[in-house]
Amino acid sequence: MRVGGQAVMEGVLMRSPNFWGMAVRTPEGELDLRAERFRSVTRRSRLFRLPVIRGFLSLAETLWLGMRALTISTNIALGEEEELSRKEIAATLLLALGLGVALFLVAPVLGTKGIGALAGGIEHPVLFNLVEGVIRVAIFIAYLLIITAASRDIKRFFAYHGAEHKAIKVYERGEELVPENARKLDTSHVRCGTSFILYVLVLSILVFSLLGVEGWLYMVASRVVVIPLVAGLAFEFIMWSARHQDNALVRALVWPGLQLQRLTTREPTDEMVEVAMASLKKVLAMEEEARIRPDETNKLVI
Repeated sequence: MRVGGQAVMEGVLMRSPNFWGMAVRTPEGELDLRAERFRSVTRRSRLFRLPVIRGFLSLAETLWLGMRALTISTNIALGEEEELSRKEIAATLLLALGLGVALFLVAPVLGTKGIGALAGGIEHPVLFNLVEGVIRVAIFIAYLLIITAASRDIKRFFAYHGAEHKAIKVYERGEELVPENARKLDTSHVRCGTSFILYVLVLSILVFSLLGVEGWLYMVASRVVVIPLVAGLAFEFIMWSARHQDNALVRALVWPGLQLQRLTTREPTDEMVEVAMASLKKVLAMEEEARIRPDETNKLVI
């Protein structure tokens, strides 16, 4: 059974096919553990399960669930109880997407246009998008370095990210979910969202090259329109590569993404790994309960 997860504030969210669970360390040092049934939108229609389409939809629901989990975990970690409404989560996501468009779509286009103006013009689509892509990757790496240097909380967040990876790797190796079994493992994972972002950045160079070099407004708008396609392709690649880790070419292709994870993960403490494993154990237990007594877990919330 495939599982995935993400770091949250002072904790880890885990997802299985039918549930999500989250464990967060409270200010008192206790574990706040909760879980809910989760039905992916990709399971509601055959159309939604088609390659590429399922990738973009999976990304969208991951962002939504991740934002909700982050707000809940932040409240728990700070000892607060108020949870954001659906409208507030949607507004926050829209703001984040707007900033993302400005930082990773508008800025690279304008930057490349500026370089072209100084260099006498960059008219060839492939060359233009290669320069644009390099700028986009540089902005992403600079962003990671800046937030890591500026915030101690981000360093802890990245350590929980490493704990999430280690817990999943222990599970995938068929070993007991105890911190001792995670110590020997590194903090990278082939299906990590950091790798996914890198694949989006690289694939965008190829896809955006087909759009031509026109005015900056057209270029930004066209990129916004096709970014779901790029995200879907990146999703298919990351799932495919995870199934073919025994292939030397695949290992070479995923190597840059694994190295980039050095910026977004840190070596976790045993206590952090314990949190990640508690979350994973919860969703695995609920999957087993659903298998044995499906009617009783249909609307289960704990």
